[in-house]
Amino acid sequence: MSIIKEAELPGLGKKFEISLENGDRVAVVIHDEGTREVYYFPEGEDDPLSGVTMTDQEARQVGSIISGSFYQPRVLEKLETAVAELKIEWLEVRDNSPVAGKNIGELGLRKNHSITVIAVIEDKRKGKTLINPGPSYVFTPGHTVVAAGTKDKMKQFEELLQKSPAEEDDR
Repeated sequence: MSIIKEAELPGLGKKFEISLENGDRVAVVIHDEGTREVYYFPEGEDDPLSGVTMTDQEARQVGSIISGSFYQPRVLEKLETAVAELKIEWLEVRDNSPVAGKNIGELGLRKNHSITVIAVIEDKRKGKTLINPGPSYVFTPGHTVVAAGTKDKMKQFEELLQKSPAEEDDR
């Protein structure tokens, strides 16, 4: 398994360095304004052999390709079948959301709605993230919720997050 080191770059962004199984390293610098720099270091070298700078959109496209969104090796076909219905979404809790001020447990997200909250990004600028929050996590406006569920369930959850309290009372 690869080792990933993470470092804050004050005023610039964040650096991730991945040590690959073959001894090579890849460094990714994510700038606060969205651009990404990727550097390749052959085993034992301190200077990069090559590097590339990408816009936010370009980096997301390359990430999608690497993650298998466009082509998946045949080895992954069984895994794809197992998670074909799984959808992961990043959803912001709005100020007027009916879930604001309520916790995961009282909403019964997993038990009643088959939704799993994977993480909550509390402060994007400071990179403050809560991984696998428990049932006592209170939904707070401005936080971004990373949740997983089936396509239909995630659509319902997204609609719930975006409704105003008046719409919720009408149901």
